[in-house]
Amino acid sequence: MWIAHRGEEEHSVESARRAVEEGRFAEAVTRDYVTILTAVLEGRVVGYVWLTASPLTAHLDVPSLGIEDVYVVPEARGQGVARCLLTAVAGLAQKRGVDHIGCALPTQAKDAHRTLARLGFAAVVTRRVAQTSTLLRRLRGPEARPTNVDQLLLQRRRRAQQRRQVLLGPVAAHS
Repeated sequence: MWIAHRGEEEHSVESARRAVEEGRFAEAVTRDYVTILTAVLEGRVVGYVWLTASPLTAHLDVPSLGIEDVYVVPEARGQGVARCLLTAVAGLAQKRGVDHIGCALPTQAKDAHRTLARLGFAAVVTRRVAQTSTLLRRLRGPEARPTNVDQLLLQRRRRAQQRRQVLLGPVAAHS
């Protein structure tokens, strides 16, 4: 089910399969701070929520549960499965004496943002992510001389672009 979810989110299904085959997925789900709750409908597992127990922030030692992933199979959506999963999360948090439940969402997940806002989730922080190479390049500024790695990457990009132009012909080159 996790692999199917990765595919729906346009992540690499192949890398998800490798994570399972290599045991990285099993290692992740068995960590002592990870809890996974599943939803069963008519005898079939139709969804899950992946939780982590951690402080609310790195500098505040306020215990919280973090919702890392929620998934409901397409044919069970609209039947209250996600609501049941979130109810179970709230019950677990209450049982553990945890006052805060957090959830990080991709910016483009507009429906999820609206749903969570209706349930009382408020935006607390904006987490921005940058690739290390991009950050370093921009920190160096335009006057910085490229490193050997930068030159190699630029050469690879140019070659790949040339190959695409050869393969796709003149139409793709002008589009």
